[in-house]
Amino acid sequence: MVPKGQRVSLLLSDGTTVWLNAESRFSYPAKFSEKYRTVTLEGEGYFEVAHNPKCPFTVKLPMLNIRVLGTKFNAKAYLDEPSWITLKEGSVEVSTLDDRSKERMSPNDQVYYTVSDGLVLIRSSAQANVDSWTTGDLRFDNKTLKEMAKVIERRYDVKIRIMDSSLVEEYFTCHFRKDLTIAQAMELLKETRRVDYRIEKKTVYLYKK
Repeated sequence: MVPKGQRVSLLLSDGTTVWLNAESRFSYPAKFSEKYRTVTLEGEGYFEVAHNPKCPFTVKLPMLNIRVLGTKFNAKAYLDEPSWITLKEGSVEVSTLDDRSKERMSPNDQVYYTVSDGLVLIRSSAQANVDSWTTGDLRFDNKTLKEMAKVIERRYDVKIRIMDSSLVEEYFTCHFRKDLTIAQAMELLKETRRVDYRIEKKTVYLYKK
């Protein structure tokens, strides 16, 4: 379990490396069997899977399964949020838990899943910085303030309150370096001239400027 405000990296027994983002739960065996490699994730993880064609690697998410042989990909599957799978290298198959819907992904593809929309494959849409969070940096490319708020809350272990409803669906592009405090990050956001803020203890209030 990874608490808010932290990140963890793990080296699994088969040589696979996993980075886990804040507020994630991850379970894995001390040693994999010779036929199967299966792990479970709730939250966000970036995987560099050791290649072994005789022993497939499966990541079980709350609503999806990911099957791979050896590859690099990001899986984001927090409860009550859409699930996103982004492939950086190799090939993976993403399926719903009942196996009724499946998609084979190529590099830079993304799969999006919600209960209402089902499994949606988006070809060649991934950003090159899909794994930037593993270093502590935060990069937002044309994201709504609502989407950004959830990420910032996990990164800094704060609560974000958007006080003006018209701000919720506004889009932003920005980069917060890993060494920035929450106050410094908000100052950068303020420089867009669209947002002002105040911080009280561990709550950040955002206002329309």
